[in-house]
Amino acid sequence: METTNKRKIPYCPLLSAGSPDYQVCLQENCAWWQMSTKTCIASVIAHNCILDIKAKQQGK
Repeated sequence: METTNKRKIPYCPLLSAGSPDYQVCLQENCAWWQMSTKTCIASVIAHNCILDIKAKQQGK
């Protein structure tokens, strides 16, 4: 049951970059946290970039 709970903890892509260990998301204590959507802006930007890349690849 612990592994299920650990999977629900979001990791910060910015704090974890270049680190051998993943850093837990700070949520409301982070400047990148969007309160209205309760998501990390960095994660949203990355997700949108992935969608854009996939759309470009399908358009070839």
